Amino acid sequence: MNAMAVEQDVARRQPVEVSPRVHWIGALDPGIRTFDVILKTANGTSYNAYVVRGSEGVAVVDTVKEEFADDFFARLEKIAHYDEIQAIVINHLEPDHTGALPELMERAPQARLYISFKAQMMLKALLKRENLEYTPVDTGDRIDLGDRSLEFLHTPYLHWPDTQCTYLREEHILFSGDVFGCHFCDPRLFNDITGDFRFSFEYYYAHIMRPFREYVLQALELIEPLPLHLIAPAHGPILR
Repeated sequence: MNAMAVEQDVARRQPVEVSPRVHWIGALDPGIRTFDVILKTANGTSYNAYVVRGSEGVAVVDTVKEEFADDFFARLEKIAHYDEIQAIVINHLEPDHTGALPELMERAPQARLYISFKAQMMLKALLKRENLEYTPVDTGDRIDLGDRSLEFLHTPYLHWPDTQCTYLREEHILFSGDVFGCHFCDPRLFNDITGDFRFSFEYYYAHIMRPFREYVLQALELIEPLPLHLIAPAHGPILR
């Protein structure tokens, strides 16, 4: 899609095609100027969430900040029915990625929730529910969606203990969570058609990821052998 088409879809709360079986259903927050109290966000940010469609079901990867849930659900409903959702994957449990999760679980009660092992206590605190049903996953675990599958990578401390990445092997797409992301809001969504975001990318890495550089290097050992067509982070432009 060209820049104008992407921008128009975003403005109309349409899902945006990332690849033939993957759509962006996130939200833009152009007005935010401070994130997590200390980070400056002169260019706003985005909360990226995705839908993956296989021949036997749909997976939702991450959600958005609660105040942007309406945008998330509007886009989701245009690309999938709730009863099609087989899996919900949360790569990182901070509120900017899980704000719509409780409502999504209500609307798609049949969907299985997948999180990292280290996310389990955080999930219980977040949802404040008894008898939660979820599946903790580790490197090499997979979700079968028929002709598509999602594979998990254990990548902790990028930048919280619970973080993981998810890989769509058939399309060579890495859903990376916070790593490889940045706080930069542009309705054109993709790195090759957005404005110049190098400063935002470098600032984000320096302030969020650099303190965990040993874990970044460990994650790269898992990621580098993978064929990659694009990286779909949780914030900022999609890298293709």
